[in-house]
Amino acid sequence: MSAAAQPQAPPPQQQQQNGQFQVATSTQRSPVANNIANFLFQNPILKQRTGLLNNATDIEFFRFKRFQRALLSDEYKERQRNPKNGLIPINNAQDVQNVFVLLIQNQLLLPVTKLHYAEIKEVKGWKPNKEKPTLKRADKAVMDPNTYYAWLYQKPNPFILLYSVLAIAGVFTVILFPLWPNFMKRGVWYLSMGALGLIALFFLTAIVRLIIYIISVVAFPKPLWLFPNLFEDCGVIESFQPVYAWEEPKKKKDKKSKKAATGAAPAAVAEEKVGSEKPKATGSEVANGDGDATAGKRKVTLEEVDE
Repeated sequence: MSAAAQPQAPPPQQQQQNGQFQVATSTQRSPVANNIANFLFQNPILKQRTGLLNNATDIEFFRFKRFQRALLSDEYKERQRNPKNGLIPINNAQDVQNVFVLLIQNQLLLPVTKLHYAEIKEVKGWKPNKEKPTLKRADKAVMDPNTYYAWLYQKPNPFILLYSVLAIAGVFTVILFPLWPNFMKRGVWYLSMGALGLIALFFLTAIVRLIIYIISVVAFPKPLWLFPNLFEDCGVIESFQPVYAWEEPKKKKDKKSKKAATGAAPAAVAEEKVGSEKPKATGSEVANGDGDATAGKRKVTLEEVDE
């Protein structure tokens, strides 16, 4: 590994307080950065999770302390010993910071902030997700153990070359259809007729089940559906299971009971009003009331009498 490929620490004039750096990003990714990202991405030590960037896009994120732990692990040292992996030696926290800056420069990492429920509700149109936390892009990349970072990297598909070759071969095969032998043309014709037959059978089944349903509505107490899950959102096999089913009638609410309930409610309210009204007292009743009040105020004393 050449010295030029080694990640360099940011210049002193770019370093700020609190472990923050201003780093110029590059559109061209270095092989060293790609190799390190390939090792770290989906590494069990990283314990990365799936979040929603701006409450919309799935993205993998992790904590900075996990990033440091993975680069200082024995697994990385073992991989680094193999020259084919193209990994650089990392021995201390300063080397980890240099690698971190390198990944930021190559736009492989994105600093993010995990939002809480109240913060998500403040943004118009955003909805909290119980399974995936909502992330928002941070303005600064801080080397703090609990700071979150998201991946802007995807592992290359090892079968991409094979898929490309198969796609090109398929295109040329279709283009050269006039040059096909007769048995291949005949086979394609049979396959196309079979596909059209399946489509016609599907529409025929839909028409027959509708006719059976209409007849059952008139002839039976409950309507009968043939293949009730035919148009449901399920698998192909589940669409034809069960073969038939009786449609359960919807429960109709009793209109009379509704009317009785609505009629009883005003009557109850009227009775409450009548009961709550106090009768006006006449002059004689007031006098009697005063007399009763004075009588109630009298004290009765019991004395023992010797016989």
